[in-house]
Amino acid sequence: MNLEFEERDRESVAQDLQSADEEVRRLAVERVDALPAAQAILALIECLGDSSWRVRKAAVERLVASPQDADVAGALVNALGDGENSGRRNGSVEALVSLGGRALPKLFEARASEDVDVRKLVVDALAGIADPLAREPLEEMLDDDDPNVRAAAADALGVIGGVGVPQALLRKATDVAEDQLVRFSAIHALTALEQPIRASELGSVLADPVLGPAGMALLGRADDDEAAIDVLLKGLGSRSLSSREASIRSLLRIVGRAEPDQIEETTRKIREAALACERAVPSALERLPEADLAMRLALIQFLGLVADPSAVVPILRAGGDEALVHVALTTLEALGPIAEETIDAAWNELDAAARRDACVLLGRTDGREGPARLLSALDDVATEVRMAAALAIGERRLTEALPPLVRRLAEAAIEEDFEAEEEVAAMIDGLIDVAKPIAGGECDATEQAIGLLTACLEGAPESVRLAVATVLGRIGRHQDSPVVAFLLKDASSAVRRAAVEALARLEPGTAGEPLRLALADESPSVRIAAATALGASQGNRSVDDLERLAADPDSRVRSAAVRSLVGRFAYSDDERCRQAASQVLGAALEDDAPVALSAVEALCEIGGAEAARAEGVLSRPEPELVREAVRCVGTHSEAEGIAALVPLVSHPDWSVRAEAIQALADRRFVRAVPTILRRLDLEQDDFVRRVTLRALNRLESGVG
Repeated sequence: MNLEFEERDRESVAQDLQSADEEVRRLAVERVDALPAAQAILALIECLGDSSWRVRKAAVERLVASPQDADVAGALVNALGDGENSGRRNGSVEALVSLGGRALPKLFEARASEDVDVRKLVVDALAGIADPLAREPLEEMLDDDDPNVRAAAADALGVIGGVGVPQALLRKATDVAEDQLVRFSAIHALTALEQPIRASELGSVLADPVLGPAGMALLGRADDDEAAIDVLLKGLGSRSLSSREASIRSLLRIVGRAEPDQIEETTRKIREAALACERAVPSALERLPEADLAMRLALIQFLGLVADPSAVVPILRAGGDEALVHVALTTLEALGPIAEETIDAAWNELDAAARRDACVLLGRTDGREGPARLLSALDDVATEVRMAAALAIGERRLTEALPPLVRRLAEAAIEEDFEAEEEVAAMIDGLIDVAKPIAGGECDATEQAIGLLTACLEGAPESVRLAVATVLGRIGRHQDSPVVAFLLKDASSAVRRAAVEALARLEPGTAGEPLRLALADESPSVRIAAATALGASQGNRSVDDLERLAADPDSRVRSAAVRSLVGRFAYSDDERCRQAASQVLGAALEDDAPVALSAVEALCEIGGAEAARAEGVLSRPEPELVREAVRCVGTHSEAEGIAALVPLVSHPDWSVRAEAIQALADRRFVRAVPTILRRLDLEQDDFVRRVTLRALNRLESGVG
């Protein structure tokens, strides 16, 4: 407010503040500095009652930004007494809260106001600010003449807390002569503070039909409070729904805090009390579908402790809510055989989502009903259920499920839709988990699975052969290589590629003759897979094969070969291999962009002195390639190599400019500052300008 304004500016602002157009009024609020300070504050206070929320919001922001703390706070406190405009009063509270500690002196003074509404709003503002300095003033307001103010003070203390606050709140909560609203607020404040309160400290609260549920919600945080457990167990049979649910929450809190040797006994007491009264379990089951999320979570846990079979299916259905599925399944898993038996008996009554979740559960339990139910679920009408069953079978490693798994894999593979692709993936995962060899020994399931899969190949459609090749590659053993080699001669290039990938897994570190046959395959995708497999081999014989692939007519094959050859042999102990890698690398850097890009990426991975060869790519016209070269040079090159990035500050492509500037800043190449400054004057791209400004700040300040 120190700027000089002409009279016409002030008149314009005053006039616009009265405009019928809310946008004109909002803009006038932004220009309110044209008015004298006192007049501006009053104008902004007036705007707090504007019909437009945008104007009110702008007024709050301007008031909070004003340096006239005392004047602004005083005007806002005065506005709390505006009984004609509730919007202005609410806006004043919002602004006072935003002022924070700067508003406290005026708020403390206003506690003595004769207007009860002002005192109440002062408390609300102090609660919003939540400054510890307000603790003692608020404790004094617990004895205000008006019960609404006392209740608000109790709520505020529940936000602020501090030494002595719980005792003051407990005094109010247990005062039988106090207004019930105040007692209720004091109890809720103690709950918000998570204050450990013993049942014996609550006096008449627990017996009060209105306050009792809130009092029960306080219990469960104090150690060794047997009286609290007795009260809460009795509360499970209360006629009051709120009392029953408060008891459930607090009992769960006690179980959660109990020592391991106490949990079993506490759980037994809860189970016996719940089953002995006619309301606890039926009420919980009735509320489970309709309660709020937090209560539903508590009800699931409570019903799990009670272990009543009638709760199993409702808990399972509650898991249809994504937010509850984990706790629902975990609860049912702890019930073990009870859950399995009940779900199996009710299977035909479950919808698809519940059957799916039931399969997930049966994969985690080990009861008698689970295996047969999972096997039958492989033929469920719902895809999601079949998928969940396959994965659960894998978790339990049910070897008896291998024939139906293989059958279902073959059936799903010939279907042509997205769900079928997902189902094939699930069947593959289930098969692999059941049939994978056990570490350190043979596995009969592996032998059986290989036999079943091999039997599927004869006369099978391409999609089935592809699925079989995929599974063989992941569960097969070295002795199963002939089966995979047979698939290398398949008519489908997709099957041949899967066979190459499988063979690489079955014979890790070698480049067998079947794999070399793939080098001349007519399909580029097969040759690419072969190049990748050769790059993983341990012997030096693959260098010749990779050299040939690096000269393949297809640039995608050359790219794969370059990555494998350079990554495998750039630092080989064999001189000939190193030379071959170097020659292939040199040719790749001058090849088509995809091949050159693979070469630069390989250089960036191996680093060292070889990475400097990426400097030769900086003059190429392809932005993506140059950008990768900049990263490589910026990461690995010496100072002279970094200097080669300076001209790229003016590269035609914005992404290259940004990458070069960032690399120069990362390497603290201060000599680039003049060039970057000149570029800043010309730069039109907003993103590059931001990168440039940050880079200059780092280069000029030396800060990382």
